[in-house]
Amino acid sequence: MPESVLPDATHSFLFVSLIDGGGWDADGKGGVGKLGLDGTHYDYWIHGLNAPKGLGRHGNRLYAADISNVAVIDIAKGCIIKKIEVAGATGLNDITVDDAGIVYVSDSKAGKVYRIEKDVPTLYIDNLPGANGLKATRDGLYILARKAVLFADANKNLRTITDLPNGGDGVELAGNGDLVVSEWVGYVYYVYADGRKELLLDTHNDKKNTADICYDAANHILYIPEFNGKAVSAWRLTTGATTLLWNEHRLDTWKSKLISGDATAKDLVDRLREQADHLLDLPALSVMDKTITPPSGSKHDYMSQAPYFWYDSSKPNGLPYLRRDGERNPEIYKITDHRELGELGGRLQTLAVAWKLTGDNRFSEKAANLLRHWFVDEDSRMNPNLEFGQGIPGINTGRGIGIIETIPLIGIADAVTLLHGAQAWTAADDEALHSWYAQYLRWMLTSKNGGEEHKAANNHGSWYLAQATDFALFTGDTATARTLALEGRGKMDHQIEPDGKMPEELARTNGLGYSTYNLQALFTLAAIARHAGVDLWNYKNTQNSGIRTAFDWLLPFAMDEKKWTYQQISRYNKDELYALLLQAWPVYSDSEYLNAARQIHPGGGNLLTELSWGL
Repeated sequence: MPESVLPDATHSFLFVSLIDGGGWDADGKGGVGKLGLDGTHYDYWIHGLNAPKGLGRHGNRLYAADISNVAVIDIAKGCIIKKIEVAGATGLNDITVDDAGIVYVSDSKAGKVYRIEKDVPTLYIDNLPGANGLKATRDGLYILARKAVLFADANKNLRTITDLPNGGDGVELAGNGDLVVSEWVGYVYYVYADGRKELLLDTHNDKKNTADICYDAANHILYIPEFNGKAVSAWRLTTGATTLLWNEHRLDTWKSKLISGDATAKDLVDRLREQADHLLDLPALSVMDKTITPPSGSKHDYMSQAPYFWYDSSKPNGLPYLRRDGERNPEIYKITDHRELGELGGRLQTLAVAWKLTGDNRFSEKAANLLRHWFVDEDSRMNPNLEFGQGIPGINTGRGIGIIETIPLIGIADAVTLLHGAQAWTAADDEALHSWYAQYLRWMLTSKNGGEEHKAANNHGSWYLAQATDFALFTGDTATARTLALEGRGKMDHQIEPDGKMPEELARTNGLGYSTYNLQALFTLAAIARHAGVDLWNYKNTQNSGIRTAFDWLLPFAMDEKKWTYQQISRYNKDELYALLLQAWPVYSDSEYLNAARQIHPGGGNLLTELSWGL
């Protein structure tokens, strides 16, 4: 059972403390192993310990906390040279060593921290129930004590930085006063110097512990001993701007292929450049373009009309409109906000990806102009609300259902993140846009319309969570993002039956299309939720079904392998299924999804789809 990991002086391998028996048993079964950083060359190196936990190193000495003593190991000779007994200790746990070679060790059972100088232990701090993780710095000592993340200065004055939900285990420095902190039960947090925290990893449902971690700050790699999982895993922490849906590493791969002369990459990027070139001369879009003024009296407010409601010819003035599910009323196109927001999203993604792959500043400049015109400039910006989305003539001026029309904002947020580093997109622009998103999210979470859509049981509720989770992460509100992402489980509990059917969507006149549409929402939510430490891809609901169950049920019908027995009054578009297949293939490691995608588009489909998930 690996409990702690620590790199050697050259960072060529890891020391791993190993428990082989009870976690606090003095049974002589424990030891220390060596593990290559590539996961190979494992060596059970040191034997004769009991239940070793924390490790610390200074020069040629490796220290291991072993219940009641600290074992000192000569690294060069590969043997234990002494054991430093700590009087009265029964629960020695973590170890850290400062630059001067002074060792600090916690006693979790006694709630104490000891200081060992020249192999002589003395009590350093008392009255710290559950004292565990330690990290020494030039200015003092970080201490994890039950749920508290503490800092003790040189005078041993304690300051609470933040509290954790369960209880800390390992603590590492991340730079700039920030920390990476683990909870043994399966959580890893990034803790900012000001006490804010962001969940980086959640493995508790997989029964993978996150014990005494080690962080290689230079390479941004976190090593995690998984204890009961009997494994050590390595994770790279992304730094700087990170998109929520686009895979920036994949874009970097395309760029590398392009530089190396890869024919497929050249073809894709040439086509992308052609599309982006076409966008350069198009006018900027704005909510001010519509000819109809919303009930508020301001064109800055977004407005649209319900698509499935029609003039009632039996009434003198045609009001109130009547619902005809699945049949779009062409009147809706007289109000341009919905169409133009969708077009804006597509244009921005094309321009941002084109700039990322080609470095052509014309594309980033055009994207920046489009963003400022819709979201920032006072004379053309959209107000951050959807009070007047999908209104029904004769009944209301707007509904919560209208919020589904702001799905393009998800792609726009990713496009903005891709633009980081472009001269045309300034820090002031970025701050203004993030402020707009924060205001819109606040409206979604607090308004009447937002509350209605939040409760929606069908695809509207799924898309609401996908949007709100994305916007919360985009604006840095990770706590809200995690709360919203976890609600996705409840949506799936209600929506997906044991065999994978989604009754809320099958009740519609386009049951196949809406089932696919809800899966698009759930796929999007799952991809975003992982940034909040929530795994929805593999979640099984109260009926033991989940995203994959629903997808596998739908697939044979969508691929014309089974006859569809529900309503589908409109032509089904397999392009919508194509992107889902390409996403599902790497998530579930199932080549059948890839084979199905090739059946739909043997030569590839939409350009942006190919660049993000293509064959």
